[in-house]
Amino acid sequence: MVDLERLRDNLKYIRRGRGLTFAKLAECQYVMEVLGDLPLRVAYERLAGMVRMLGEDVQAMALRNAYAIDMLAPDTLTRRRERIAGIHGLSIDTIELYERNMIDELALRLVHGELPVGS
Repeated sequence: MVDLERLRDNLKYIRRGRGLTFAKLAECQYVMEVLGDLPLRVAYERLAGMVRMLGEDVQAMALRNAYAIDMLAPDTLTRRRERIAGIHGLSIDTIELYERNMIDELALRLVHGELPVGS
């Protein structure tokens, strides 16, 4: 049985620094476990695919931004938040709330096995 709170903590940890990286994902035991202990590259692509599948609304974009998915040269988490907050005319606190909402959604999808097509 997966510890949902520790899974959420792993998902929050991924946001820090440069976002989702192979090295950071390798440290996230609970995320790797729910993904099925796949090879790191496959696990990375599966998690990134699940985040992309959360949608195109501002909340989903906040998490993609926090994880620096599809960013060639990600800045710090704070700067990424400032940028997306400015683009959408929102506060950084609102962006952080959106990230947490989407992390909760992602954790539930991971636990219940809702994986992207083609995985």
